[in-house]
This record gives sequence, structure tokens and C-alpha cells, in this order.
Amino acid sequence: MTVKAENNITKDDIKALVNCNNSKLKFMLILLTVTFSAFLIFSLAIGNKINDLSVYILGIIWCVIVYCCVFFIKPRLKYKSFIKKYTETAVINFQLSETAALISIESEKDNFEKHTDYCDMYRIYETAEYFFFYIKSSKSYIMKKSGLIEGTSEDISSMITNENPRIFIRKAK
Repeated sequence: MTVKAENNITKDDIKALVNCNNSKLKFMLILLTVTFSAFLIFSLAIGNKINDLSVYILGIIWCVIVYCCVFFIKPRLKYKSFIKKYTETAVINFQLSETAALISIESEKDNFEKHTDYCDMYRIYETAEYFFFYIKSSKSYIMKKSGLIEGTSEDISSMITNENPRIFIRKAK
């Protein structure tokens, strides 16, 4: 069985990739911000001076800066890097077999082709709209389910699960 897909990448796709992979980080940053805020309010309520509360204030600022970097700045930089290397009209083709994925990118600036066995991949996420193929922990490819030409998302899930179930994470609802 072979599944084929073709799609272009937009900023929203990059944001979806970042949000999928960093959901635990998002939760932890929100939890830390709430905790620092609660300590700050509690300390003010018992009469501490602002000078004594600098650690809490710096903690809140740190959480906000990390959150902005990870969820707003990083996706924008990744998208700009992709566009700079390929172009906005770059087409990403996927050809998935029972044991491996062939991923190619075609554009006016550059062409790229990567053949990887599922056993050699770091992780594959499935969401309601996407498959994210992580070749390494820091290198991934985005496949939109709407871009499927041949086969279905269920076919992809079953092929990956049959070959290497430990790398497959389903986040689809």
C-alpha cells in the first residue's frame, strides 16, 4: 500500500507544529506564571515591600518572555527560514509505504529529497489536521491531511503502527 500527499506550508502550519510539540511546555509556563503571581499577591497581602518581591516579578517576566519566544517568535523564524531556503510556492510531496517515507520538496530555488524508514524516525504525531514527521528531535516535516491524494489518514496510522508503534503519538480528537 502506498499513500501520497502534496501540500504547501503556511505560517499557521508552523504554529500548529510548535503547539503540538510544546503543549507540556505551554502548561508548565502558565502554571509557573500563575504560581509566581499567587506568591506575589500573597506577599503583598501580608505586607512585604516591592523591593522584597523582585524574584516573583522577575519570574513572571521570565515566563512571559519564554512563552512569547516559543509560541510567537520561533514559529515566525522557522517559517521565514523555510521561505528563504525554498519559496512560498514550494511543494512538499509525501510518498508513504509500509516501511518508509519518501519526502521531497520542490521549488524554484532548491529541491530536496529524503528517504527514511519509520524505524529510524524520532517521532510521528497525528492531529486532527496534520501528521508531523520528526526525522530527528529538531527536524520535522508537516503533512496536511487535506493534501492526501492517494490513501487515507487511517492507512498512514496503521502503516506506522504496524512498523514502529513506539514513535507514533495520536493527538487527533
